[in-house]
Amino acid sequence: MRNRTRGVVAGAVGAAVVAAVAAGANAVVTDDDGQDQPSAKAANAAGQGKATAGDIDGDGHADLGVGAPEGTVSGKSKAGYVGVTYGAGDGVDTARHTTLTQASKGVPGTPEAKDGFGSAVVRGDVDGDGYADLVVAANNEAIGSTGQAGSVTVVFGAKGGLSGDAIAFHAPKVTENAHFGDQIAVGDYNKDGRDDLAISDGGKVQLVDGAENLRDTPTPKMRAVTPPGGGVAVGNLSSGDINGDGYADLVSVASQDSPSDEGTLGVLPGSSGGIKTTPLGKTVSLWFGQYRAVVGDINGDGKDDVVTDTGFSDGPDEQKLRTYPGTADGMDTGKPVDWKGEKQEGEAIRLADFDGDGHDDLVVSNTDAEAPGGYNSAGAVNVLKGTENWLTDEGAQTFSLDTEGVPGEMAGNDKFGTSVSPADYNGDGKADLAVGIPNRTEGAGAVALLYAGADGLSAKGSALIGPGDLGSPKTKARFGTELTNPATR
Repeated sequence: MRNRTRGVVAGAVGAAVVAAVAAGANAVVTDDDGQDQPSAKAANAAGQGKATAGDIDGDGHADLGVGAPEGTVSGKSKAGYVGVTYGAGDGVDTARHTTLTQASKGVPGTPEAKDGFGSAVVRGDVDGDGYADLVVAANNEAIGSTGQAGSVTVVFGAKGGLSGDAIAFHAPKVTENAHFGDQIAVGDYNKDGRDDLAISDGGKVQLVDGAENLRDTPTPKMRAVTPPGGGVAVGNLSSGDINGDGYADLVSVASQDSPSDEGTLGVLPGSSGGIKTTPLGKTVSLWFGQYRAVVGDINGDGKDDVVTDTGFSDGPDEQKLRTYPGTADGMDTGKPVDWKGEKQEGEAIRLADFDGDGHDDLVVSNTDAEAPGGYNSAGAVNVLKGTENWLTDEGAQTFSLDTEGVPGEMAGNDKFGTSVSPADYNGDGKADLAVGIPNRTEGAGAVALLYAGADGLSAKGSALIGPGDLGSPKTKARFGTELTNPATR
């Protein structure tokens, strides 16, 4: 079978900008020396209760991190950065922004060419203080003389925004081409009120328990597990409570041979002791090891379901948008729910409840969608409604830069929908959607913001954010290659 890859889009990168981690509402990009940042420890004491998912500053609005792993930092091509902007009552407020790099004050490490800082960006409250923390991979970073070993950085949230506290770490055993952090899942696997991390490490997954003192633990303890059917490559990691017991479970697609050959979909259950090594229920054999497993509660029964999909055209049709219902015994592999609606181009990418009806809706990303005039790869996203009777295309929505009300216009090779991030950015109780467009404006990149209305997502009030809006490097940075997603509890 032919090789399949799902790498970032390559390209030359331009001007160097280095920014500091900002604390407070007036965060700005700084020079190479950055600015002194106050410790977040005192501010963290103000955290009250459980934060909105993805809320870094604790104001009740989710905040957005935009990965630009191709960005030039300190003159280093493809060192990478993450642009951060904050949610507000009217939506994302770009007046408050930070450009986060390995040169930022308080962030360990040094920008190096081809590190790819921002190759994965997730968020979760790993120290349980009520503020979401930002977890960033540099999956191509060399550790010593070991090339492309990879590293992960955690920058802690605080009142007013990201703090000056951060830790960075790599796999216990450094291995060439392991790309540590290529996949990261976040969830409270031991139900202690703190989010835990599951990080790909070649053919294994390293588990990092959330802890109150994690910010004071530069090298956190890790425990390795082999995902079901794995050992050679980890294709996809997600979190969700599949059996409804209150513990987040780890859902994986992995392979024990070449990822171009057979793969396995499986679930490792959470417990009071963290992730168990024995799979929950039966596993599912897949045609190859690079299917995406999308997790969420479609039928509203309190148990998360798993949708399998692939963007490759040579896989069997029955695994396209096939739903494995969550049950007390794990995925219902005996009675999967096959998609019966119109054929969907592209690939399922995220589940979230956009209309507030208690059923998660499915975002299908079609980065190959044509622009008017026949220009290829402009991109679009389709939203399929979740119901008590599973997914339906009745009332389906399609959004692109050609949608009336969405700023901008479609252009060939924009790749609208490369990444998405559902979260409540305006604090109205419904998930909104950020959409990455990494190739827009000759590879500078952009992000579109779609806000939820009465019946789901709407173009009304939508916005288009470019790297310049956050004071970030513009030239072929591929801004929007990755977007933060909230933890699954």
